Amino acid sequence: MIIEIIIYLFLFYVLHNAYSKYKKLNNNQLSGPFPIPILGNIYQLSDLPHLDLTRMSSKYGKIFRIYLADLYTVIVCDPIIVREIFVEKFDNFIDRPKIPSVKHGTFFHGTVSSMNEDWRNNREIVGKAMRKTNLKHIYELLDDQVDLLIEKMKLIESSGEQFDPRYYLTKFTMSAMFKYIFNEDVSNDEDINNGQLAKLMKPMQKVFKDFGTGSLFDVLEIARPMYFLYLEWFTTHYYEVINFGKMKIFEHLKTYNPEVQRDLMDLLIKEYGTDTDDQILSISSTVSDFFLAGVDTSSTTLELVVLMLINYPEYQEKAYNEIKSALNGRDKVILSDRQSTPFIVSLFKETLRYKPISPFGLPRSTTNDIFLNGGQFIPKNAQILINYHALSRNEEYYDNPNEFNPNRFLNSDSNIAFMPFSIGPRNCVGSNFAQDEIYIALSNMILNFKFKSIDGKQVDESQTYGLTLKPNPFKLILEKRK
Repeated sequence: MIIEIIIYLFLFYVLHNAYSKYKKLNNNQLSGPFPIPILGNIYQLSDLPHLDLTRMSSKYGKIFRIYLADLYTVIVCDPIIVREIFVEKFDNFIDRPKIPSVKHGTFFHGTVSSMNEDWRNNREIVGKAMRKTNLKHIYELLDDQVDLLIEKMKLIESSGEQFDPRYYLTKFTMSAMFKYIFNEDVSNDEDINNGQLAKLMKPMQKVFKDFGTGSLFDVLEIARPMYFLYLEWFTTHYYEVINFGKMKIFEHLKTYNPEVQRDLMDLLIKEYGTDTDDQILSISSTVSDFFLAGVDTSSTTLELVVLMLINYPEYQEKAYNEIKSALNGRDKVILSDRQSTPFIVSLFKETLRYKPISPFGLPRSTTNDIFLNGGQFIPKNAQILINYHALSRNEEYYDNPNEFNPNRFLNSDSNIAFMPFSIGPRNCVGSNFAQDEIYIALSNMILNFKFKSIDGKQVDESQTYGLTLKPNPFKLILEKRK
């Protein structure tokens, strides 16, 4: 009898789930692939879903819908529609999806995950703090971190060892972030897997893995309450990242002087205040946002540019010659050289276009029913994903988009399909710091070394899917420039 009841309940659930996916929402609803009960369209996605969805766009158009289990998801593959969402109708796309993993990881605090007016308040506070940051201090800290990186690379080159770009470029971006936020120096000999960096790096890597692979229970509506409890009871790495920020706040407060600006943490303390637990959580969530959003993306960008320079040695030589000419005898690139090195900037841009770092960016969610793209209906609480791979390979906006060609950005400084840091009021708050960091590191690396593959062949350019699209791990040979 009990088994029969369970079977009937399950059948009822399946039928109800199917009805929720098949019912007509509006006469102008989006088209999309056929979903099955429970799983929706997950069964149609491989381990490289951004490529699957790019192929689907050729059948269903520039904007279409899929179901990730029960989560109605809109896939956008056109920059004009992206602008409509992120700029023109921004107020209806301000939120993040209210799923267990995001709630557990941040409780919707910080600049990335907060909602509605909380987000506006957080963005204003963080923006104000960053505007007050001493630019001279930022330039000095980046110079110091680049010096440490180049020094380590020279030791590796002179020893004849192979260079592991992922390890050392991750350490560089982590160290730069430590200095920027906490005003703390990281020893050049410190191992990112064992030292103080590891206290943050290890739980961060677990968070990346969780968000990158995703969970069916995050998007299966009936399972969400239990999945949230599971995260609360049995996972700790989200809290380890948040608690690391809290620890740094309390350390700062011991020597904090509101009249003295030492780092970004001091400015966040001054702007948020520390009188309540909620203020402490907002600061620590913001700190975790900077690390989670800024470290891996910047290091992966640098890693990808190095990979492309190995595979396209003619562009590597062009970049080196431009730098040598711009420096006119100096032995170090500084940020003010950027205007004199347009090819380096173009090289960076083309890498981000050709190999987008994030497959979909951070998802948005609709606050109300809305019509887009000339009348196509989007329901309330729909998840919005921008397919950056589809944007980057769109023949309407790029000539020969499947070709790696940095010169395209020399000929045209802007392209509406190029938006690696997103657009609109909720774009990447740390984009300027990231671009400064990448430019100063990349240009000095090119100035000092020639990058070569170990076997003389091209390095595999394929990427593995996750929160960031990483190349497969590789090592290289450094050759010191004369």
